Amino acid sequence: MSEGVEAAGEGAAGDDVVNLLDHVSRLVYGIGFAEGLFPAQWVALRYFHDSHESARTLTALARFQHIHLAPVSRTVATLVDKGLLSRRPHPGFKRGWLFDLTDEGRTLLDKDPLRQLLGPPVAGMTASEQAVLANLMKRIVTHMQDRGPAPPGTIPPALDNLPVA
Repeated sequence: MSEGVEAAGEGAAGDDVVNLLDHVSRLVYGIGFAEGLFPAQWVALRYFHDSHESARTLTALARFQHIHLAPVSRTVATLVDKGLLSRRPHPGFKRGWLFDLTDEGRTLLDKDPLRQLLGPPVAGMTASEQAVLANLMKRIVTHMQDRGPAPPGTIPPALDNLPVA
């Protein structure tokens, strides 16, 4: 096989993977409109559920999502208004707040459409398959974050706990 044909074949396979990732991202986004919440609100609930107490701040959530503070602040304020999050003074910062899931927030998170839909196929993978997938996804996320508006090289805390092959 000539180098030109081989390179074209590899490019086509790479395009297939990119298209699959795009398709998965659209499906994930689409299922995020559930239980009266928007996708960003589900992300915030998951984040505050999974994060260490000291990272349950607006700034940490904005860094995790690699977006500006204003939309994060609106999202969190809405979740507080809905009774899904509570806020309390941050012991280390006079003007800062920590956020926690309320009982209602934890109950709603049990209905998380993302975990319900993706949980079974991931659980059906072997530990080795999960490790490979986690490693590959971390590489993709890190690459994308390095080109985004937030500081390069940061991996969301939720990804740090995944096994790497």
